[in-house]
Amino acid sequence: MRGMEKKMREMNAVIERLKAALGETPPRPSPLDEVRELLKATEDLRAASGKLSATAIAKAFGVSVNELAGWLGRSRQSLAKTPDADSLQDDLAFFERVARLRAVVPEDRFLKWLRMSHDLLDGKAPLELMAKGERQVVVDFVEDMLTGAPT
Repeated sequence: MRGMEKKMREMNAVIERLKAALGETPPRPSPLDEVRELLKATEDLRAASGKLSATAIAKAFGVSVNELAGWLGRSRQSLAKTPDADSLQDDLAFFERVARLRAVVPEDRFLKWLRMSHDLLDGKAPLELMAKGERQVVVDFVEDMLTGAPT
C-alpha cells in the first residue's frame, strides 16, 4: 500500500509540473481564501455539486457563456453540457477570486467596475485583461483592494 501511495504522489507531482509548463496553474493561494464574508459573496457561483459553474460565472460577470467559453479555450457546447466540469475548476477559480469584490460593492457597480479602465492596470479594464488570459493580474489587483495593500 505504501508503494502505491508513493507512486500516486509522484504521478500527481508530474501532472502538476505538466500543468505549470502548459500555463494551466490555478491562482496562487491567498489569505483571503478563508474569509467567510468573501466566500459568501461567491456562493452563487457554485453548482449544486459545490463546484464552480461556468454558467453562473458568465451570468455574474455579465457575459455570455459563448464569450466565457472563448476566453477559456473551450466550446460553448462543452460549457453548457458540463458547466461545473473538474477540468474547468482552476480556470474558474480566477473569476471566483475577482467576484469576491461583490462582498463590498453592489452588483451593478461590480459590473461597471469590470468594464472601466484603471490606471493601475495600465489603462485596461479588468474584464479585458481576464479575456486575454491575464487573470492573475486582476486577482492580485482585487486582493490588494480588499486587503488595503498598497499598489
